[in-house]
Amino acid sequence: MFGPYSFLIYMLIFTLPPIVILWARFPVLLWKNKNIILCVILAGLVSQVIADPFAERWNAWYFPRETTLGLWIFGFPIENTIFTILIAVNVSSAVLTFIHMESSGQLRFVFGNKKKK
Repeated sequence: MFGPYSFLIYMLIFTLPPIVILWARFPVLLWKNKNIILCVILAGLVSQVIADPFAERWNAWYFPRETTLGLWIFGFPIENTIFTILIAVNVSSAVLTFIHMESSGQLRFVFGNKKKK
């Protein structure tokens, strides 16, 4: 549908909104924990470099050249690396936010006010 921008556009549509919402709502918390987020990104990239060649060889996924920008890193489209980074930011930001909200009692309306035994 979007030609060579298809992979990039769909990836951005599904990954950027949660990042924008979390970083708009908790900028100080997330910036304070930027080193944790960077470590998660690095772990994601390392696992991508290790796992992606196997996944492609086993036909777990396929990247049609006509739906990518044509820039390749380690035999994979640049969009795949961007996706790995954005998912790492999403997950680490969400986990840090939920830990903060739970420890400050902001999640009681969701999980109730359970007393520890």
